[in-house]
Amino acid sequence: MEIDFLHRNIFSIDWATVLFVLTFATIVVTRITFPNRFDDFVRLAVSNKYLSTYRDSNNMKSGFTISMFFVQMISLSLFVHYIVSLTGYSQLSDFAVYLRILSILMFFVLVKYFIEKIIAVCFNMEDFAEQYNLVKVSYRSYLGLLFFPLIAILFYNRFTFDFFIWIVLGLFLMFNAILFILLLKNYQKTFSRFLFYFILYLCTFEIAPYIIMYHWFVISKT
Repeated sequence: MEIDFLHRNIFSIDWATVLFVLTFATIVVTRITFPNRFDDFVRLAVSNKYLSTYRDSNNMKSGFTISMFFVQMISLSLFVHYIVSLTGYSQLSDFAVYLRILSILMFFVLVKYFIEKIIAVCFNMEDFAEQYNLVKVSYRSYLGLLFFPLIAILFYNRFTFDFFIWIVLGLFLMFNAILFILLLKNYQKTFSRFLFYFILYLCTFEIAPYIIMYHWFVISKT
């Protein structure tokens, strides 16, 4: 009697499915709870109404901002996990690796935020720093919302050609650049008043950390 052994497929992204459903539910609940604010938020790329209406620093701790920040963190961590899986450093189904990526991103963002607050206090620019952080969080949460359906497509359709990673990274960087240009355009008068602080902030917190992360993830692995 012959026995045929079948290879068991252990590749599973059920945990990602749960995250996608949870994130989508968060978006739906936020849309129902804050209908007017959500409508203004989704037009952030073409209208400045959202930032003009919700410019108070107290909005940084509002339920809407926290919900959209959650969407941003999930989208970004899933995106980074997908890129890492394309490079061959891990498997897309590896939930432990994803948790490490999410933890590193959360730690990086929170530590960066508190250091920014300390520097703002030293320069006596707390109000400017709070408003700038609110604007930055709004734009990046908007980017996370835009990328959420794209990331869902990527997870359930594996692309194998080599240059696809550069296409995805290029789109992500392009959207980041566009949103940053919009931020500078809409708040150029405010930034000009605190030009030294803004240049210091830009070099210290928006450029140097990503160069260090690139060196750690890419150059040190070669």
